[in-house]
Amino acid sequence: MKNHLTILLSLLLVIASSSCKQKTETEFGNELGKTDSKADPIHVEGEIATFGDFPLEFVSNGKLNASSQAELYFKKNQLIENINVKNGDWIEGGTVLATMENQLVIINLDQAEIRLESANIERENQVIGHTANQKGKLDENDQAMNYFSLSSGFREAELNMKKAQLDYQNTILTAPFSGRVIDLDTKIQNLPTSGEPFCRLINDRVFEVIFPILESEIGRLKVGQSISMRPFIADSVFYRGKISEINPAVDEHGLVKVTALVPNSDGELLQGMNVKVFIKDKVSNCVIVPKEAVVLRNNKQVVFKYSEGKAMWNYVGTVHENSTHYSVIPVKAGQEILEGDTIITIGNLNLAHEAEVKFRMSNK
Repeated sequence: MKNHLTILLSLLLVIASSSCKQKTETEFGNELGKTDSKADPIHVEGEIATFGDFPLEFVSNGKLNASSQAELYFKKNQLIENINVKNGDWIEGGTVLATMENQLVIINLDQAEIRLESANIERENQVIGHTANQKGKLDENDQAMNYFSLSSGFREAELNMKKAQLDYQNTILTAPFSGRVIDLDTKIQNLPTSGEPFCRLINDRVFEVIFPILESEIGRLKVGQSISMRPFIADSVFYRGKISEINPAVDEHGLVKVTALVPNSDGELLQGMNVKVFIKDKVSNCVIVPKEAVVLRNNKQVVFKYSEGKAMWNYVGTVHENSTHYSVIPVKAGQEILEGDTIITIGNLNLAHEAEVKFRMSNK
């Protein structure tokens, strides 16, 4: 009886031990540390790849230069008597900007006029005396009149008159075209600064913006093409213009100089202002994905495509880019990105191939 009781207790201990072992393995895994539970899927977001015209955007830095401008100099070195304008004034062509002291010049001009009149009288007297004894037609051909002009002193007086008029004109500074006065620093009763312009005149109603473009991109630009531009100091203000000139030369840095005309529509643009220039173009038949979709794996570009709950990576090459998108091409057979494919753009930085993901469409 005692032996039977011992055997029964032993069997109960074996069963209890087996039960605890199974329970432990179910909760904590087997002796190799493996678990039967799965990690939660990674939350990702994405967009749809598109096919069509890829919008290129060239960006460059430029500087504004007035479309018409001139440095204005006095041709004589006399004291400035009057200044009729100030910096910032808009004036019409032909307006007198300033005059020099010119009393002596005016006297010389009056004397030259008197001498010319006297010489003209003497020439007329010689003509009358020469033709008084002529029985036929008066001999007043070009050769004879040239002789009378020289012998009477009329030719010399005429040249002196032109010189006196020129001297007088050189004491008056006039605007060669309509524009705005800038860089006027001279004061009255002072001599003009030697070698420096009295002032400058610019037409700031239309500006040239001059900017460089890489020689590899110049083939996409042409005269008449539209551009947009914004000053560095105003991020939200854009001005429209058109390319007016492309310099047919490449400099030592591989750049080509391009000029565009931009109307100063609100009068806020200034000579010499630094600006950013944007030029748009397009390339047909491209697969287009957001820039965020392209990540690096082993220094190679990869786009993750969402398919049936998994992230499938595809090696790609980027052909064109703008500020927001790439155009891509496959670099391995069977890894093409096609129009309508769902592309992962958020949560893709640490994804592995065939990782399980929970996908939702981006709100962009």
